[in-house]
Amino acid sequence: MDLKEAQKKVDEWFEKSGSKKWPKFVIFARIIEEMGEIGKCMNVREGYQKKKVSELDDEFGDALFTFITLANEYNLDLNDVMEKVLEKYNKYI
Repeated sequence: MDLKEAQKKVDEWFEKSGSKKWPKFVIFARIIEEMGEIGKCMNVREGYQKKKVSELDDEFGDALFTFITLANEYNLDLNDVMEKVLEKYNKYI
Protein backbone atom coordinates (compact mmCIF):
# COMPACT_ATOMS: atom_id res chain seq x y z
CA MET A 1 0.00 0.00 0.00
CA ASP A 2 1.35 3.45 -0.80
CA LEU A 3 1.26 6.35 1.63
CA LYS A 4 -1.70 8.09 -0.05
CA GLU A 5 -3.76 4.92 0.30
CA ALA A 6 -2.71 4.59 3.94
CA GLN A 7 -3.82 8.17 4.56
CA LYS A 8 -7.20 7.41 3.02
CA LYS A 9 -7.61 4.26 5.15
CA VAL A 10 -6.81 6.19 8.35
CA ASP A 11 -9.46 8.79 7.47
CA GLU A 12 -11.94 6.00 6.70
CA TRP A 13 -11.23 4.42 10.09
CA PHE A 14 -12.21 7.63 11.86
CA GLU A 15 -15.40 7.85 9.78
CA LYS A 16 -16.40 4.21 10.33
CA SER A 17 -15.46 4.05 14.01
CA GLY A 18 -17.43 7.14 14.94
CA SER A 19 -14.38 8.29 16.90
CA LYS A 20 -13.90 12.03 17.07
CA LYS A 21 -10.78 13.30 15.38
CA TRP A 22 -8.17 14.07 18.00
CA PRO A 23 -6.89 17.63 18.47
CA LYS A 24 -3.51 18.15 16.79
CA PHE A 25 -1.59 18.50 20.04
CA VAL A 26 -3.14 15.27 21.36
CA ILE A 27 -2.05 13.52 18.17
CA PHE A 28 1.48 14.84 18.66
CA ALA A 29 1.50 13.65 22.28
CA ARG A 30 0.34 10.20 21.13
CA ILE A 31 3.19 10.07 18.61
CA ILE A 32 5.67 10.75 21.42
CA GLU A 33 3.99 8.05 23.53
CA GLU A 34 4.29 5.54 20.67
CA MET A 35 7.97 6.43 20.20
CA GLY A 36 8.46 5.50 23.87
CA GLU A 37 6.78 2.16 23.24
CA ILE A 38 9.12 1.53 20.30
CA GLY A 39 12.05 2.39 22.58
CA LYS A 40 10.86 -0.15 25.17
CA CYS A 41 10.64 -2.85 22.50
CA MET A 42 14.13 -1.99 21.29
CA ASN A 43 15.51 -2.23 24.84
CA VAL A 44 14.05 -5.72 25.19
CA ARG A 45 15.31 -6.84 21.78
CA GLU A 46 18.79 -5.50 22.48
CA GLY A 47 18.89 -7.21 25.87
CA TYR A 48 18.81 -4.09 28.06
CA GLN A 49 15.46 -4.99 29.59
CA LYS A 50 13.87 -8.31 30.41
CA LYS A 51 10.31 -7.02 30.77
CA LYS A 52 7.80 -8.39 28.26
CA VAL A 53 6.42 -5.71 25.98
CA SER A 54 4.40 -5.51 22.79
CA GLU A 55 5.91 -6.61 19.51
CA LEU A 56 8.03 -4.03 17.70
CA ASP A 57 5.95 -4.21 14.51
CA ASP A 58 2.75 -3.51 16.49
CA GLU A 59 4.31 -0.41 18.01
CA PHE A 60 5.61 0.81 14.65
CA GLY A 61 2.09 0.30 13.29
CA ASP A 62 0.56 2.35 16.11
CA ALA A 63 3.13 5.10 15.59
CA LEU A 64 2.57 5.14 11.82
CA PHE A 65 -1.22 5.28 12.21
CA THR A 66 -0.89 8.20 14.61
CA PHE A 67 1.69 9.97 12.45
CA ILE A 68 -0.59 9.63 9.41
CA THR A 69 -3.45 11.04 11.47
CA LEU A 70 -1.40 14.17 12.14
CA ALA A 71 -0.36 14.49 8.50
CA ASN A 72 -4.01 14.23 7.48
CA GLU A 73 -4.95 17.00 9.90
CA TYR A 74 -2.50 19.26 8.07
CA ASN A 75 -3.63 18.03 4.63
CA LEU A 76 -0.15 16.79 3.76
CA ASP A 77 0.29 14.32 0.93
CA LEU A 78 2.83 11.92 2.39
CA ASN A 79 3.80 10.62 -1.05
CA ASP A 80 4.86 14.17 -1.98
CA VAL A 81 6.55 14.65 1.40
CA MET A 82 8.53 11.43 0.94
CA GLU A 83 9.59 12.33 -2.60
CA LYS A 84 10.86 15.72 -1.40
CA VAL A 85 12.80 14.28 1.51
CA LEU A 86 14.38 11.61 -0.70
CA GLU A 87 15.48 14.31 -3.14
CA LYS A 88 17.08 16.15 -0.24
CA TYR A 89 18.88 13.05 1.08
CA ASN A 90 19.97 11.93 -2.38
CA LYS A 91 22.03 15.13 -2.63
CA TYR A 92 24.31 13.67 0.05
CA ILE A 93 25.14 10.53 -1.94
